[in-house]
Amino acid sequence: MKASLLSLKHPEYLHIRTDETVYYGADQEWFPQSWQRRAGCGPTTASHLVLYNLGKRQGVSAVADQRQMVTLMQQLWNHVTPTLMGVHLVSQFTKGLISALPEQLIDGEVVSLSLPKAREMRPPFSMVLEFIQESLLRDQPVAFLNLHHGEVLNLDSWHWVTIVSLDAGSGRIRVYDGGKEWDIDLHLWYRTTPRSGGFAAIRR
Repeated sequence: MKASLLSLKHPEYLHIRTDETVYYGADQEWFPQSWQRRAGCGPTTASHLVLYNLGKRQGVSAVADQRQMVTLMQQLWNHVTPTLMGVHLVSQFTKGLISALPEQLIDGEVVSLSLPKAREMRPPFSMVLEFIQESLLRDQPVAFLNLHHGEVLNLDSWHWVTIVSLDAGSGRIRVYDGGKEWDIDLHLWYRTTPRSGGFAAIRR
């Protein structure tokens, strides 16, 4: 039986430190161009998945500061490149991430789970939990796309965030986004979002 509470073994691999602040992952506002700052949640989240795997390989965070993190974000932008609608499809995200892994010397498979707009066509919530659980059990963060936050007020719509832990009993997840961390009621999102969404992760 899988544990109810799961989290990354080394979330500090995703932390970016400055003299005054510890950021929980990167912030798309760090991109140098205005369009990147507006549309950059997809490549930023992809950079988290890559950064964590680089950290696992090195046994320490692979970036020393914000400048190095922006370099990695730019590299992922070249693969997970937003269109006028951003990175609004799980397949768009996974295709870019697959092409980025060889460049980062990461040997892994990209897996995903998509939720269609029509509720009756969606996989059951138990499958969503299983996908996240399996990733966290393999010590892999999960990229989460939601095109509408539903009744979850602390989640932006049309946005990618990074899942770092899951409480399967309550259906709550902890996410990194914009350099901050907080908890989200994933079950409430699943029940109330009127649009599609999905999840992606690297499996090694």
